[in-house]
Amino acid sequence: MTRAYTKATLAGAVDRLRPGMKVLLPPACGEPVALVGEICRQADRLRDLTLMGGIHLGDYPFARPEGAALRFATWHMSPRLADAHRRGRVEFVPMRYFDLVTHFARGGAWAPDGVLVHCAPPDAQGYLSLGVSVGVVLPAARQAPLVIAQVNPNMPRTRGNAYLHRSQIDAWVDVDEPLLTYPPPVVGDVERAIGRHVAALVADGATVQVGVGAIPQAVLEALADHRDLGLHSLLVDAAVTLVERGVVTNARKRVHRGRMDIAEAMGTRRLFEWVHDNPRVNMESSELVHDPEVVARLDGFVSVNSALEVDLTGQVTAESVGGRQVAGIGGQFDFVLGASRSRGGVSVIALPSTGRAGAVSRIVPRLAGGAAVTTPRFLADCVVTEYGAARLRGLGESQRARALTAVAHPDFREGLEREATS
Repeated sequence: MTRAYTKATLAGAVDRLRPGMKVLLPPACGEPVALVGEICRQADRLRDLTLMGGIHLGDYPFARPEGAALRFATWHMSPRLADAHRRGRVEFVPMRYFDLVTHFARGGAWAPDGVLVHCAPPDAQGYLSLGVSVGVVLPAARQAPLVIAQVNPNMPRTRGNAYLHRSQIDAWVDVDEPLLTYPPPVVGDVERAIGRHVAALVADGATVQVGVGAIPQAVLEALADHRDLGLHSLLVDAAVTLVERGVVTNARKRVHRGRMDIAEAMGTRRLFEWVHDNPRVNMESSELVHDPEVVARLDGFVSVNSALEVDLTGQVTAESVGGRQVAGIGGQFDFVLGASRSRGGVSVIALPSTGRAGAVSRIVPRLAGGAAVTTPRFLADCVVTEYGAARLRGLGESQRARALTAVAHPDFREGLEREATS
């Protein structure tokens, strides 16, 4: 279906939305802030419109009490949404990334009535790049009944499967504003120690996937002396340094050799300028990037993901504190599963040994009551803390408990040993 690609004001573009609609947003640095702000201004008119999205870098303006007419459905919960969740205006969707492209597209359980996209200006042939955020929103936009674009000269023009043609867009608004940024997190001694232990598990030539946060930052910094690495799924500022130093070449990948397959780029202006028209960056939807079968074809794939707790059987929660949802499944399960099928692959769960300023162990006898299991014990591979790496693959229950106790904080090891043998 050919669409009109009509230029509109912010108010005019949002006027196309109706109460009760489901509207999908790009996450993180790809959020179209101006369009979201206008939806909030029209909240009373748009009663029970549901915005849908993932990780959010702003202050959730649509979840404030003054925007109470709006709803939000998300696959990445945040403590900042707790109040709106209590008011019944937030719905958490427990879904891994690979499934989002099915369920948040036409015909899916969360099929959007409209999709907002944030694009670089069109080229001479009329193609608009979605820049830093392609994963879920691009396949949804290609099937949605209504597509509204925020066109921004500050959005980098990325290559790969990153484009909509103007004939696929109903209305667009011209907005010149900086992208939301994700500054490199502060890395402390604990994170550096974890980063060194993880780096020791990464062979030269491996393809590495990391998430966001201080530990992934530390892991990337610790890889500085490796050779011919590949990167997959997410780009942050620290990745640019590794490319510039010749550490990341993607030269040994069997899939898209010489290029990195990326669904989201989260960083600062340095990253945005680097990815602009860069042939080494191949943007792809989560349909490819998070597909465990694609990941399995990348020899030596190393997934590095975080956790809130790991119990002595190897069960991992990366998303809840007891029964309270505080994050999401994300791509962890996709990449753990893919790494388990990769020749020479390793899945790493990396976390500090303690929480609450050392008051509690994050290696626990059993997950807290009501906790969600993000990675099941039968896929547990390597668990890394600042005290080392526990290699769990193939181990029995008692062996797992001993290996995990050995990487727990010394103050908690005796208690864990008692629990393991009781």
